[in-house]
Amino acid sequence: MTHDDWDRLFDELYLRTYAQLDRGDDAGAESLAAARLASVEPGADVLDCPCGYGRHSIPLARAGFHVVGADRSPVLLAEARRRAGEGEWPTWVEADHRELRFADASFDAVLNLFSSLGYRGEEGDRETLSELRRVLRPGGALVVETMHRDRLARIFQPSQWEPLPDGGMLLEARRFDQVAGFVDNDFVVIGPDGTRESLTYRIQSYTATDLVRLLEDAGFTGIECYGGMEREELRIETRLVILARA
Repeated sequence: MTHDDWDRLFDELYLRTYAQLDRGDDAGAESLAAARLASVEPGADVLDCPCGYGRHSIPLARAGFHVVGADRSPVLLAEARRRAGEGEWPTWVEADHRELRFADASFDAVLNLFSSLGYRGEEGDRETLSELRRVLRPGGALVVETMHRDRLARIFQPSQWEPLPDGGMLLEARRFDQVAGFVDNDFVVIGPDGTRESLTYRIQSYTATDLVRLLEDAGFTGIECYGGMEREELRIETRLVILARA
């Protein structure tokens, strides 16, 4: 794979920052709820894509699912392997989710969790969704969990400081283009010794309507939108969960 600017974020930098912050969620409970929403049982073939450092893949495997975690980042995959320890599942595959190295109809369910769309723009997300549709078995389920644009517009913070466990700080300065629907984020890590490391990235934000359209264009059917994994009502106050069928 050709190295690009995104690889700087999803690398050691990610493990030193986002992976260290308390998200206030329970990844294990969320992953099992996603499996229930997808109507799959232990023993089913599940793709977690992108899987990052295994927050969702590992608890699913421990619950008996045959989980494959796919991610572009060798650094995050190495951390996933370390956290998973020995065992047949999960298995880990280095792959860009716009071009997956799996045969057609390989999985009963695909999970795309924690706002994993938007980083490569609408064209890149079209490629990703087409690939996720391709590797699903007929009738298989895709579960997407993400921020949606209506909620983002309400809670948007132009800047945010967060302390890091090593004594450093993370600064994020954001600019939200509400016409184009993307956010530019200046990501600055200040070490405990005062050193600075920074990068700027852009993420596309979608309304539920936008994502339903993209999923339909990719060939998904039976698309349902919720405000949580337990089929809660979608509201501005909730994040967005989408269930779609191949």
